[in-house]
Amino acid sequence: MFEYLMPALWMRHYPDTIVDRSMKTAVYTQREYGRRHGVPWGISESACTGPNGAYGYRAFGIPELALRRKDSRHLVISPYSTFLAAAVDPAAAVANLRQMQEFGWLGRYGFYEAVSYTRAGAEEVCMWMAHHQGMSLLAIVNLLFDNPLRQYFHAEPQVLATELLLHERVPAGSLADLEHIELPADDAHPVPA
Repeated sequence: MFEYLMPALWMRHYPDTIVDRSMKTAVYTQREYGRRHGVPWGISESACTGPNGAYGYRAFGIPELALRRKDSRHLVISPYSTFLAAAVDPAAAVANLRQMQEFGWLGRYGFYEAVSYTRAGAEEVCMWMAHHQGMSLLAIVNLLFDNPLRQYFHAEPQVLATELLLHERVPAGSLADLEHIELPADDAHPVPA
């Protein structure tokens, strides 16, 4: 989720563009993966527990979104990933965060870094990483206050000079045109059939 959604913290995206479709597909795929496994959704690189119980850090993902398929035996949910998804599907992100809250995935400084389902049951990774907390806070600010970080970034002349690239549409009939995935349409960002 990090790779697909972090740029949306400061960069605009436009309906029916490559960026927009990629972000929507990533969130949809994450939601479906969580549903199929009976867990909250939101998988990205995060801290985790190793075999000896010590904390580590590694990239986690979903096979359908990976360029290279890796070992998928690990199922680690990172709440910050859901905060990033608020730029794409705010209602689903809030519902997922509420479920995480009901499960008790909160500590003194907010949501825990991650929860691992790799072994039997849910194992909380009871730590907080500043950069993931920061991304979560930026996502909340953007959601609640009409994207001030994007507005600030796009007010920069050098960014404005290249903003046209963000309007690139999905080519008709290309592999990137994922018509076989039925994405939920919303009023703000309609998804073509």
